[in-house]
Amino acid sequence: MRYFRYLMGIVLVVLFSGCSSSDPTPDSTEEQNSPQVALTATEEMPTSSIEITETIEAIPSATVGETTVPTDEEINEPVHGIILFIGDGMGANQRLGAQWLAVGQDGVLAMDGLSVWGLAETSAANRLITDSAAGSTAISTGVKTNYRAIGMNENYDSLETILEQAQARGWAVGLVTTVQMAHATPAAFAAHVKDREYMMDIANQMMAHNIDVLLGGGEDDFLPRDVSGCYPDRGHRVDGLNLIADAIADGYTYVCTSTTIKLIGFFGDEEIKQPYSPSLTEMTQVAIEILSQDPDGFFLMVEGGQIDWESHDNQALETMQLTVGLNSAVTAAQVYALGEPNTLIIVTADHETGGMSLNLDCDGSYLEDGPFSMPDGTEFCVDWVSTSHTAVDIPVTAEGPYSWMLYGEYPNTWIYQVMYSALTGE
Repeated sequence: MRYFRYLMGIVLVVLFSGCSSSDPTPDSTEEQNSPQVALTATEEMPTSSIEITETIEAIPSATVGETTVPTDEEINEPVHGIILFIGDGMGANQRLGAQWLAVGQDGVLAMDGLSVWGLAETSAANRLITDSAAGSTAISTGVKTNYRAIGMNENYDSLETILEQAQARGWAVGLVTTVQMAHATPAAFAAHVKDREYMMDIANQMMAHNIDVLLGGGEDDFLPRDVSGCYPDRGHRVDGLNLIADAIADGYTYVCTSTTIKLIGFFGDEEIKQPYSPSLTEMTQVAIEILSQDPDGFFLMVEGGQIDWESHDNQALETMQLTVGLNSAVTAAQVYALGEPNTLIIVTADHETGGMSLNLDCDGSYLEDGPFSMPDGTEFCVDWVSTSHTAVDIPVTAEGPYSWMLYGEYPNTWIYQVMYSALTGE
């Protein structure tokens, strides 16, 4: 492992140039030039389940529920890397809208061109409609849990996550997100708390895990109240702990600009401000480059977190653009996998948000948004039925060893089971 860290240091020097921060706790209290962001994410439980009638068939029906008998070679195929993409709130029509916007009706997004298609049911243990905490915990642990719970079962007993199990086998691990690092989705892979609101506790547990790469937003959850780091706002911590300074003391490199260089990087006080700098694709590329140096293997979770936020606000263009951004990050993983075919790539979501639907006639309800243009000039509109989460099943696409297990329809906990099989060969 010491040799691995030495290799990571060499990789970082080659990959990055420009400003890096060796001291994230400047004494000056003057505000820096980085803009403040007031947006916060709240996931509200609607009073009833919403049934979505989609105008467009978002998933090719011939591919869902197929049964494929793998060869012996496919069953026993070794795995060196697992890259899991979670588009928060990204349902079938968020993906289809991004396709129409970027490549038209006949085009195919990278995430939809993966060889295996499936559908995952998303309910929480105690509610039909889940949130990111319970939804991501089901994916990270294989166990349904209560609304808002992180890394625990419905009795609030801690569960082992796929990230923790990968670490136990000597794999390098990383988390990348466009929202706060202590937010629900990344937290579900590296923390255990009864409520997602306990972000200070989540940050503590994340840093205690010695995760190899952490890239995202949410610097303030790791800094005390009297400290401003790379961004204007002071920290949120009332316990006086400076987790970033502690990480540097433990050998991490801390970065906070898009041209910078074990690695922790925060690119905002809260979420990363749009347009992202660095982009989700750039963060994904750097994380893969570092983690893949580990000869034992690596696990990486990449979250497109603000797809959910824009869907909550029924902002169709931003929702589709952010989904296209996640698709670009998937492309980066596919490029890596071309040279490393023993990489399992999975693209999914924790739930759908907003009840998004697409229309070619642009004659929908008062919530209709558009028109938007496909590359060939064809116009389409987006409609919404909610500003909250819905209970619709979400698409799962995958490629690489063990991906054949993700054909068909299943609960979201099955995604964990497939990753566990890929990790252990069991």
